[in-house]
Amino acid sequence: MQINDLLIFKAVAEHGSFSKAAEATHTVQSNVTARIKMLETEFNATLFARTSRSIQMTDAGAELLKTAKQILLMIEQTKTAINGGEQLVKGVVRIGCIHTTAALRVPGILQHFGETYPDVEFKLKTGTSAALVKQVLSCQLDGAFVAGDITDPRLSSQPILTEQLGIVASSLITSYEKLQQSGRKLKLIVFSDGCSYRRLAERITKDWPVSKISLIEMDTLEGILNAVEKNLGVTLLPVALIERLYQYKSLKVFSLPQHVSQMATVFVKRNDVGMSSAYTKFYGSITDGYKA
Repeated sequence: MQINDLLIFKAVAEHGSFSKAAEATHTVQSNVTARIKMLETEFNATLFARTSRSIQMTDAGAELLKTAKQILLMIEQTKTAINGGEQLVKGVVRIGCIHTTAALRVPGILQHFGETYPDVEFKLKTGTSAALVKQVLSCQLDGAFVAGDITDPRLSSQPILTEQLGIVASSLITSYEKLQQSGRKLKLIVFSDGCSYRRLAERITKDWPVSKISLIEMDTLEGILNAVEKNLGVTLLPVALIERLYQYKSLKVFSLPQHVSQMATVFVKRNDVGMSSAYTKFYGSITDGYKA
């Protein structure tokens, strides 16, 4: 096994594709396939479950990815030490982010960081809190901005800010009381299961005296807001998101009772995986004082 084998394996795990990994590592797909087969033979384990349309990293693959990242990090640190200590901070940081934070907060965070460290690149993956936590645990992401309480002991959870939440409806809805009107059919327009805001919206509305609550799932923030604007249903989102980015839409935001009106945005990362110099600087920039 060579260091390049681990680089290729890491690329497959991060890109979820043999062809994209080949492109990222400047080789051909047949070489990627051969290297992965060689690693599977060496470790006597299946690292990726393959179908005709996709590949999925196995538990054995996730364990090797964690180890591979640690080995590659040690090599980076050794090079720095041999070459006289502090070097230019550069590299790729892979972070996950829930859709709302990606739209509202992350551009400012990356702008501020990039002013000091312009040579650091970012790969941003959006998704629900549950999906992103899973990818952090499997080491496919270095860390992620997610919402709510994260209690997995394998992860550290750093509070970043607290979002004020509200029920977002079409401007045609005149009052919060009308939303809860007895006998009314209510549709919640939400992200897929695993979204922290969706869970809270379901918890809040389950006690409303409406006759029926149904869900419309969408994959994009823009799709959800367009549907709400057309009065297809309501959703729950950070108030600042609507006020700062979507004032032009015909939407109305209704305040929630105090005990359900806030949710923390936190940054999660694994406790047992080392951090590159670029990732260390980024993590420090968000934990030393949020700016966005």
